[in-house]
Amino acid sequence: MENWRELYYKNDKNFCKFQNMVLRVSTSSFSVFGLVLKNTKKRIRSVLNYALPVAFVAVCGTAIEFDEYQHAVTDVNEAARRDSQAYANLIMERLDTRFTELDMALAALRGPDDRTAPLSPQVELSLRHYLLSRPTYLTFSVLGADGESIQWSTSPRKKSLAAPLRNFSIIPKMPNHFLGSVHYSENLGTVVLPMRVREKDDSKTGFFLGSPYRLSRFLDEQDLPSDYRKWEFVVVDTRNGQSLTHLLRMQDQVDPLSSIKPEMVAQAPVPGYPFVVQVLVSSSRVWRNYTQQALARWSVEALILALLVIAGEFLIRRRDREQMVHLRRLTDFNMFMAQASQCASQANNEAQLLQEICDMAIRYAHFKIALIAQPDETQRFRMLAISGAQTYMENVVISARADVPEGQGTIGQVWRSGHPIFNASFLNNATLAPWKERALGLGLRSNTALPIYRDGKVWAVFSVYHEKSDIFDDQVQILLKEICINISMGLDRIYSQQLRSALLDNSVVGILLVQDRIVQMTNSYATHMLGMPSGALVGKSTASLYADHGEFKRIAECYAQLAQNREVRIEGVRLARADGQILIADCSGVQLSDLHNNISVWTLEDVTSRDMARRLYHALVNAADAALLATDAEELCSRACADLVRDTLFHAVWIGRVHATGQLEVVSRAGEGTEGIEQINQCMGDYCSPSLSLVVMRAWKERSLVYSNDELSEQANNPCFDFIRDNNWRAVLSTPLWRGDQIWAIMTFASPLAHVFDEQSIALCKRVASLLGHALDKLDVKHRIECLQEQEAQRARHDVLTGLPNRLALAEYLPQALARAQRYNTSVAIGLIDLDGFKQVNDTYGHEAGDRLLQQLGERLQALLRQTDYIARLGGDEFVVVLEGLVMTEVAAQVEAVMNTLHGAVEQPFPVHEGTTAGVGMSVGLALYPQDGTEVEHLLKRADMAMYRAKQNKKTREKWWFLANHLGDESPSTPTV
Repeated sequence: MENWRELYYKNDKNFCKFQNMVLRVSTSSFSVFGLVLKNTKKRIRSVLNYALPVAFVAVCGTAIEFDEYQHAVTDVNEAARRDSQAYANLIMERLDTRFTELDMALAALRGPDDRTAPLSPQVELSLRHYLLSRPTYLTFSVLGADGESIQWSTSPRKKSLAAPLRNFSIIPKMPNHFLGSVHYSENLGTVVLPMRVREKDDSKTGFFLGSPYRLSRFLDEQDLPSDYRKWEFVVVDTRNGQSLTHLLRMQDQVDPLSSIKPEMVAQAPVPGYPFVVQVLVSSSRVWRNYTQQALARWSVEALILALLVIAGEFLIRRRDREQMVHLRRLTDFNMFMAQASQCASQANNEAQLLQEICDMAIRYAHFKIALIAQPDETQRFRMLAISGAQTYMENVVISARADVPEGQGTIGQVWRSGHPIFNASFLNNATLAPWKERALGLGLRSNTALPIYRDGKVWAVFSVYHEKSDIFDDQVQILLKEICINISMGLDRIYSQQLRSALLDNSVVGILLVQDRIVQMTNSYATHMLGMPSGALVGKSTASLYADHGEFKRIAECYAQLAQNREVRIEGVRLARADGQILIADCSGVQLSDLHNNISVWTLEDVTSRDMARRLYHALVNAADAALLATDAEELCSRACADLVRDTLFHAVWIGRVHATGQLEVVSRAGEGTEGIEQINQCMGDYCSPSLSLVVMRAWKERSLVYSNDELSEQANNPCFDFIRDNNWRAVLSTPLWRGDQIWAIMTFASPLAHVFDEQSIALCKRVASLLGHALDKLDVKHRIECLQEQEAQRARHDVLTGLPNRLALAEYLPQALARAQRYNTSVAIGLIDLDGFKQVNDTYGHEAGDRLLQQLGERLQALLRQTDYIARLGGDEFVVVLEGLVMTEVAAQVEAVMNTLHGAVEQPFPVHEGTTAGVGMSVGLALYPQDGTEVEHLLKRADMAMYRAKQNKKTREKWWFLANHLGDESPSTPTV
């Protein structure tokens, strides 16, 4: 019955859906079609009132009768299997009995010592009497151990050989028992089953006893109970598939199943023997068993059919009434959903949308209460919108927390779970007990709560209350869920609209809609960044945006790329502001897909600060490069000025010093107008008032940074105005350049743009001036260090007393002198000078007198030497003289001439005190390069030896100097140097 009702309701729902669709069509246009549809509906309903119950009962009756028939089949099959097993057991007992009798006969044939003896007449007579007492035995034979040779038989037709033993099969449970194949015996004139038993002695076969079993006796059914003999039994030999029953009846081997087609076959095996009993069950026997109780069932089924027809008519009428109510409710809900969808697609305010949804729920869906709630910071729900009987919600606390009773309602559960809850009845819902009495008092019987999602999370809960129970069926639930989805979509649309407006109006980039290079629409930021009132660009050509025609042409060339790639980006576009200032912007264009492909959207990103920062960075880097690469102050200033006007904010930079007279001295300059910068000297006199003073003069006087972001306007009455205007020095900054602890000069930066000096650019100019000041200080320090190094080098290589080169200077000089002599193929003479009588001067007049004498001697020797010669003091009264440029062939003469000249240094006495003089002599030893050697150390040793030779016999010597080549092969002694 339930299946029938579901089937009917399903068809009726489909019909109602069809009717609902038709009702949407204009009645006036389809009145005839509506009448036909109405009549068709009546006919269909009449058929459904009676045909479906009858069909349902028929199906159920068919199923029941089929089940009863299957039970009849099962019962007949079970009875057949039981009776066939009884018949199989009877056959087993007969075979067991026959084998037992043969075992007894075998035992009688054995002798008293349990040995088999030949048959005696008495034994043969006894066997014949035994066989006469067993009418079932047709014949009896004793066979030899081979199982084939007949030794004795009761058959009148004796044979020498019986059937071979291989034609017999062993009985598994009795290995000495054998069964032969069922066959027709011509001697006996009937079908028989051969049987044999074997006698064994010491595990050796003695002889066999064999006897055929008459098949008619073997298969006799008379010993079965009468109620078991109602079946047609068929005994089948499983060894070869022979039907023993048909062999007995037909005297031929025929497959019993080939000629009979029963309903089924029940079979039972003969335990322990290779036979199976089959029962052929015909369909007529099953049908007889089935029809014994069919009449009673058929009467009951007919009665049920009549009752179902009556109940169906009642249910159909009741369902019609419920369906009409349901259709009206669905119509109301569909109207509610349609109005809610329209409202969600048109509303521009969230609060207005939520309130209209609640009002529509009351107006169209006839709910008693409709509300949308959201928890606040305390997890208590506040009403975002409510309509209907609001008294229900007075003093009602609804919580989002799960650990308080106020949070166990439908609204709290939906907020936490995110799944809708449909309360069919307040009466049957224990979880809503705290709200039950208040709801029933206001006539509320059911409610539902559904989540409203935003950004994938529950944002609020939509809850409605109705005066009837069980109204939230599947279709109503689907409609309410769709309404919540529409609310979410409407909220998202409002948010997207507000976001889009915020992005356009509050965007930090200008946005322009351009068609054929005419501005169609802009956002507020685009006009703001260009210093124009809102809407000032609409309808104007884009040429008015650019600083000059060159920028306009550069953008025009990019339109081909825009048409090909659908987008383009142009960096560093110079735009003109309304106040005349230049704005640097990065422009990005996107081609829109329209009919003519001539509409594009452009964004203008103000990168003036970025461009300024880049230029400031370049200025700082350039200044740093100048500071690092310059080697003196003049180069530093020149490099700095030149680098600071290269790809920076400034187009003129100069460094000048103001003298006490008020006149400007330009130290270095670079950029526009700096070549004639001396013209401003006429404006730097005392006659200029403070208000007309140039920035550079004010910076010099105030000893601090001074700037003007519009110097051109401020100096309109200044005599230098023409010069400033011609060179476009719009913004000017001057800052002191400190060198050491005082202002050394003023560094001035000029820019063609007004208002370029902000906090960042001023800090940069200070940084550049500080960097140059530090660089100047470092150059000064470097210069002082170099001077000190030169002085230290001078002191390290010169004798303090005489000012002559010392031992270190001599050691550095000699290798160079020898190298020159080798290069020019000349000779060098190295002479070691030692004073004679110098110790007596020290002893007589003191060391101060000796030092004074050495100073005078050094001056005299240095004055007497040639420009190519060199003299150094080794220490004490020892000196070394080096004579370069000597000709190889004239060395002796040239040396002698120089020695004669040098002796003049000691020919005059030396004043050691006032009025006191002292005299000394000289002894010189000379070694020649390359004659006396090529190594410096060796030559000094030779000169030292020659000097000692010259000091010998000072009173009798002819010359005061001695050449080392006159020493012969004497080894040099320990060197003096």
